[in-house]
Amino acid sequence: IPSPKDDIDGSEVYSVYYEENNLDRIVAYCERDTITVAQILLRLRGDDLLTNEEIKHI
Repeated sequence: IPSPKDDIDGSEVYSVYYEENNLDRIVAYCERDTITVAQILLRLRGDDLLTNEEIKHI
């Protein structure tokens, strides 16, 4: 399971929002975190991980 922390981490959200006004970057960060948590739960249950084709970004 790849790490979702390839761009920013939680400590950087404030500056990305208030200084860069880059909400899209924060949305992408949150999406990666959510996908990672889902993959971890699937792994813990012994289920197959989701493929990129099975993940929907809305």
